[in-house]
Amino acid sequence: MNATGGFSPAKAPYRYLTRQLILSRDSRPFAREIRTVCPLPAPSSRTPLAAHPCERDDAYRPLHRKLSSLKDHRSHNPDKYLNRTVLCLSEPSLASFALADELIRSGNNLRDLGHTLVVSLNEQPFWEVDSKYKKNITHNMYRLKDHGIEIALDGYTLQREALTRFSTLNLFNYIKVSISSLDQCLKLNGNPEFFNRLHDRMVTLSHNNKISFIADRVEHIESHSLARALPFDYFQGSYYSPADHLLTEHW
Repeated sequence: MNATGGFSPAKAPYRYLTRQLILSRDSRPFAREIRTVCPLPAPSSRTPLAAHPCERDDAYRPLHRKLSSLKDHRSHNPDKYLNRTVLCLSEPSLASFALADELIRSGNNLRDLGHTLVVSLNEQPFWEVDSKYKKNITHNMYRLKDHGIEIALDGYTLQREALTRFSTLNLFNYIKVSISSLDQCLKLNGNPEFFNRLHDRMVTLSHNNKISFIADRVEHIESHSLARALPFDYFQGSYYSPADHLLTEHW
């Protein structure tokens, strides 16, 4: 840190984007998920990597530039199956109208290429977000959907009636469920009927709300077997495809 309280260029924290495939139930590539993670220490730093989801609105800007640049490559034929780009954001960031405008522009660019933008929101408990932003978040979600952008809810808890600020799940096209957390819950519960109730709840949500389920964080053969035993539509995790770095730059 320099005398002004800021970071010197040599030691400024890095941010980076990770990219990971999402597969359909028949093992075809369905989407690429892009997630912003920060901070990543500068290469000269001896500090071990310690990454967490980035909360800064401007962390989306380098991704917007990358998505916008796709418009220059229309001669490339879109992949027959891999036709979605999933962008992970913290839910409070969607209170920003400027960010919503950027997402709409990027969604239009991707649509020109035959792709669909999916915004994945990591929902936080309602007490962690100022209630004054709820109206803006919901309004911007409807704006995105009106422009053909799909929305995923990340971190929804299937094994109970999760506390959520949204009065309906009809806003969402997808629900992402952590298989590692679900596996732990099943082991702690110990009730054989719990699995059947969970299966029925997923079927009900899928039918009533037209929602597709994504099994997230599938890391090994046991979690893969659990995910396949439940009515998940899509699958994601290092068991199928390890995440790789897409972009690294200074703040």
